[in-house]
Amino acid sequence: MFEKTRVILCVDDEAEPLALRKLVLQSRGFTVLTANTAEQALKLFLSRDIGLVLTDHLLTGLDSGAAMTAEMKRLKPRVPIAIYSGGTEVLDVGDANLFMSKLMPVEELFARIEDLISGKVHAAANLQGTAKKAA
Repeated sequence: MFEKTRVILCVDDEAEPLALRKLVLQSRGFTVLTANTAEQALKLFLSRDIGLVLTDHLLTGLDSGAAMTAEMKRLKPRVPIAIYSGGTEVLDVGDANLFMSKLMPVEELFARIEDLISGKVHAAANLQGTAKKAA
């Protein structure tokens, strides 16, 4: 079970930020799968045991990370999903568990990821990454 929850699916249509994010997450002991499109992400999501999806808000293919999130939540509603954006305004994140800025400090990013994986975060949150905690 531990290994299953430590698998993160990272989705971004920009190759360099995706590769960097993968290295950073791997440095903290996560297994990281990557996808450049929503379609690739959905295939991985269905074929692997994923503990968390971390996706860019704007993606090629489906309308957005929020659209991909809605489909993923329909298929596997218990898998937590965080949407991130380089923008400064809170956008509609649909069914995502957490919304955060790409400018968030790395330590805060890891804290939010741990909250998602452990089940402490259960509802959509704002741009700064603060979220409602499970009771």
